[in-house]
Amino acid sequence: MDILTPANNTSLGAGWFPLETYRAESFRWVMNDAEIYVAALRNVKHFLQIHLEPGPGLNLKPFELLIKDNGDTLARATVKGRQMISVELPATEPKVRKLLLHIEGGGRPAPNDARVLNFRVFKVTFMPALIDVLPPELSAKLGSGWYPLETFNGETFRWAGNDAKITIDDAGGTKTLVLEVEPGPGVGSKPFVLRVLNDAGVQVSEAEVKTRRAVAVPLNGAVSLTLHAEGGGKKIGSDERIMNFRVFQHSSDLKAPAKEPATA
Repeated sequence: MDILTPANNTSLGAGWFPLETYRAESFRWVMNDAEIYVAALRNVKHFLQIHLEPGPGLNLKPFELLIKDNGDTLARATVKGRQMISVELPATEPKVRKLLLHIEGGGRPAPNDARVLNFRVFKVTFMPALIDVLPPELSAKLGSGWYPLETFNGETFRWAGNDAKITIDDAGGTKTLVLEVEPGPGVGSKPFVLRVLNDAGVQVSEAEVKTRRAVAVPLNGAVSLTLHAEGGGKKIGSDERIMNFRVFQHSSDLKAPAKEPATA
């Protein structure tokens, strides 16, 4: 197996020595300026993780690694020994990026080897950030009333308590926020009315949530929203949380309902 994690949209370019295996470990040595091509297929931030360590070209001492993108330094990290570094790649439209692993210095000859072995890499992993319940392309953040992101039975979601807050700094061209909502034990796991209020306390929309469904919230530029579950607030068992409803991880396939059903 090469140093790339299988099926993670990456490939190696120039600057790498051939794959080697020693004591059941595989790795590639680098002199300098090793290229990694990464294909970001979704408009979300990604993380590049590199497992590496200094080599004899650097006298096995700590060094600074620069990760460059199109000539610009995207990130830098001090590598003190064998370790994993993580580099955040900002969200961008789908594209293939050519990243360069660059160091300053090094170049000492390796004993009994004609190559310059500045550092070696054991593993490269490229993965998108875990998508939260809000669309990643929306400049927004969650406020009070939300519990941590969790995964159960293969699904990712957040529970919401009383008056869960959302702040939207810039809606851009987005006119509607679509959330996938389901009743929780805080409303007795029964149908409830979800009311959405703006920062002045004025209701901007409401929806009857009988079961898991898409809820559409109209947007108008920068705004603060409060999601209020009518009749919520119940606790269950020894769990101290109030889980009125849960909102599922955003999906690009999620569509606004054709028409909001009338509520009593």
